[in-house]
Order: sequence, then structure tokens, then C-alpha cells
Amino acid sequence: MPFALSLVLFLSGLYLILSRSQAIWLLIGAELLLNAAAPLLVAVGTTEALALLFLLLFFALLEAAAALFLFYQWFRHTGSLQLHLLRSE
Repeated sequence: MPFALSLVLFLSGLYLILSRSQAIWLLIGAELLLNAAAPLLVAVGTTEALALLFLLLFFALLEAAAALFLFYQWFRHTGSLQLHLLRSE
């Protein structure tokens, strides 16, 4: 069962990354990809696996906070979170 849940999380994160055009969906997809290993780590249940789980959740929190800050600044600058509005300069 944990493997199936991990697979569903991973595939839904991959779908969001590959199919959406808004940056916030990319962030949600990346979070799902990052957290797909969590059910497997909980199922293992060893001390090392749970420590790795807490480390994974800590880095997911940092990644989400930094990305939301950047998205907020980007939205204030452009007025939208559409990816096609990005300019390469």
C-alpha cells in the first residue's frame, strides 16, 4: 500500500509539472514529487528512515517558502503567474 501511494503522489506531481502553465502548479508538482518518498519512509519505520523523513520535510518547507516568496515578487512585478510571460534577458 505505501508503494501505491508513493506512485500516485509521484505520478500526479509529474503530471502537474509537465502539463500546467502556471508557476504555482509547478511548485505543487515539485512538492508532490519531493514528498512521494514519505509513505515509503514511514513504512520502513526505522530510526534512520524517520530522521530522513524529517530532513525531507524540512527541505520541502524551505523550498516552498523560497518559491512562494519568489512567486509573490514575480506576481507583483508582472501581475500574473503565467509562465509564458517570462522573458529571457
